[in-house]
Amino acid sequence: MDPLAFPVLAGTLLTEAVKFLFDRASAVLDRRAGRVPVEEPEQVSGQTQPLMVRTPALTDERVARITGAHGALRVYLSRPEFLLGDDTQLREVLGRLRRDLEEVYGRRLPFGDEKDTDRPGVEVHQRADSLRGKQVGTRVGGDITERGRVHVNQDAGTVEETGEQVGIEVEGTIG
Repeated sequence: MDPLAFPVLAGTLLTEAVKFLFDRASAVLDRRAGRVPVEEPEQVSGQTQPLMVRTPALTDERVARITGAHGALRVYLSRPEFLLGDDTQLREVLGRLRRDLEEVYGRRLPFGDEKDTDRPGVEVHQRADSLRGKQVGTRVGGDITERGRVHVNQDAGTVEETGEQVGIEVEGTIG
């Protein structure tokens, strides 16, 4: 299963999810481009606390994925007849975008009747000034099901030849 799979939503819930993620992507891209100060909290209806962008999470690769997903969702929003809950490509775009936004905001963004506890998984935060070798966020010997989640956040100042930092190693299945 795709670890980034998005829950099957239909009708109004799907439209709201697409709009929510599109708006969050817009806000992140505005902050990255300097149109809005990065440190300015984002007040979002339905969220108990404002969303704050974590600047180190705004890597070029992640911003490129968010930009691509933002463009894809623009098409869906302009043509709502294309919004189908069983559209695998749409669910992959939404799942990938949600994962990137969760990394940027440093918190979960559940949809539909999901709750944080509905998605079993692991969360890893690693920081190191110096490493001698590898820094591995996750090693999974089994599968990560569509209900599972893995969140790894690692930083290392200097990686030296013999170091290794493993966030999590799982022989079985997550989810």
